[in-house]
Amino acid sequence: MLSKTAEYALRAMVCLAGSPGRPLAADPLAERTKVPRAYLHRVLQDLAAGGLVASRPGPGGGYELAQPTGQITILDIVNAVSPIE
Repeated sequence: MLSKTAEYALRAMVCLAGSPGRPLAADPLAERTKVPRAYLHRVLQDLAAGGLVASRPGPGGGYELAQPTGQITILDIVNAVSPIE
């Protein structure tokens, strides 16, 4: 069974994969994924620390995948936010 954090991370990654080359700001990403914004921010920080997501500050910025979709596995995402013991 996956943790809520892992589920939220998977939702965010799927959403980001659906808009390649276009960074998504946290507010629209939270709305699309139905994840509370504050919680999503923490999840995105963990994904960024894991090298799966990159952020761009400023106008036109947001979050985007840091690797091609074909190189990211579900296990990579889960381990970045809620490592399986």
